[in-house]
Amino acid sequence: MQLALWIGLCLAAALVLRRHARVLIVLVIGLWILVPAVGAAVVTGVDAGLLGFHPATWLVLCAFAVRMLHDPWSVQQALARHFLLFLVLAVVVIAAFLASVSTSTAGGLVVLVDQILIPVLFFLLLLSEANRGGGLVGTLRGSLLLFVALACLAAVLQWQAKDVLFYGSGYNTQYWFERQSGRWMGTLDQPLALSLAVSLAAPLVAGLRHKVLQAALLVLMVVGSLITQSRVGIIAVAVSAVAVILLAQGRAWVKAVMLAGIAGVGAAIVSSPLIDGVTARLANDSGSAQAREVALDYFLAHWNDYLLGGGGIGTSFRLAFHAGLQSSLENPLLMYSVDIGIVAAGLYFGSMLVLVARRGFRLGYPGLALAGVMALVIPQTYSSLATRSAAGIMVWTVLAMVVIAGDERRERLRREQAAAALAPPLPARQTPAGPRPAGAGPVPARTATAG
Repeated sequence: MQLALWIGLCLAAALVLRRHARVLIVLVIGLWILVPAVGAAVVTGVDAGLLGFHPATWLVLCAFAVRMLHDPWSVQQALARHFLLFLVLAVVVIAAFLASVSTSTAGGLVVLVDQILIPVLFFLLLLSEANRGGGLVGTLRGSLLLFVALACLAAVLQWQAKDVLFYGSGYNTQYWFERQSGRWMGTLDQPLALSLAVSLAAPLVAGLRHKVLQAALLVLMVVGSLITQSRVGIIAVAVSAVAVILLAQGRAWVKAVMLAGIAGVGAAIVSSPLIDGVTARLANDSGSAQAREVALDYFLAHWNDYLLGGGGIGTSFRLAFHAGLQSSLENPLLMYSVDIGIVAAGLYFGSMLVLVARRGFRLGYPGLALAGVMALVIPQTYSSLATRSAAGIMVWTVLAMVVIAGDERRERLRREQAAAALAPPLPARQTPAGPRPAGAGPVPARTATAG
């Protein structure tokens, strides 16, 4: 009953806001960041089975269905402009479904929908919305910064209270939760999911105008990353903090002051209890590096079994168990290779790489190119896209921002070139007339003397 009410509410919202779809887009991002997959039952009333999708999944499906009925031309235009990309992604989705339909459990199919199908549909919805008007990149940037900041605040509260505070019944069902040892995740599904969110959002702070707001968000994100105790995430947010200051508009002395301020905050953090968990993990990583090495070695020994087809979503966890690992293969490329086949996994992650590489680094939005690089690199450091979390939506949202910004830049250059071609040529510069100096000019012809 609760699920039916939620679907009805999503459909009603999609119909009412069909001309204001950006509100729905912001709601989707907010739902994924503020409601973890383990807490989905709080909204939908279903925590398992084939209908145990995340609440935002139903909203994306309803929004996309209404878009196809109300304005199919914007979707067709997006498909036509990026036909090869969506053809590749369609092949990946079909391969994943065929590999999973007969072998995976209901949980595997839910992961397939939540982490592959819906993020791709959301990506298409974003591109189609960009065709209807400008300013979408700014809206997405503001949404990501707002909700990631709220998640960091929740992590700070958890760290202070030494309690999960939110969605406790859902987190208690996770095998890793009992051995957290002080790592917190805010309102996301795992500490590393919060670290990923911070890594993607931190570079986007460069696009804000107010220096005080930039500094406050950077400090909050650094603290949130430290609470997750993710070593890769801490490095990523530190790089982003420096990049934000260097890319932000302003005079050199202002940037120098901000760098000095960030250094001072860093020194204060180093002397605070926030750094204790990171220091302990640097001294003893609990076998994380060794586990990744074992996972890679085991995959390389069996890669030919998964070249053209995989065992279905979730197979990688069983393979990791046979390899003697307590969690997973800790890399979505390896996990997808086992689940849906090496070819399909290569197409999926290869398409992401091409999207970022083709747009370059001059997108017109400070920090966006770095966020695109983070969206490629950081998810490969843990299971990310192969487990239910906000990773799929966040990564494809950043990729959509990169694509939209690249399309805007290309269109802007095309218009400038067209305007330059139509502009009348500048008149040739002429020297003002004046008396000729003596001896200047052609010599007059001599005439014969009379006589």
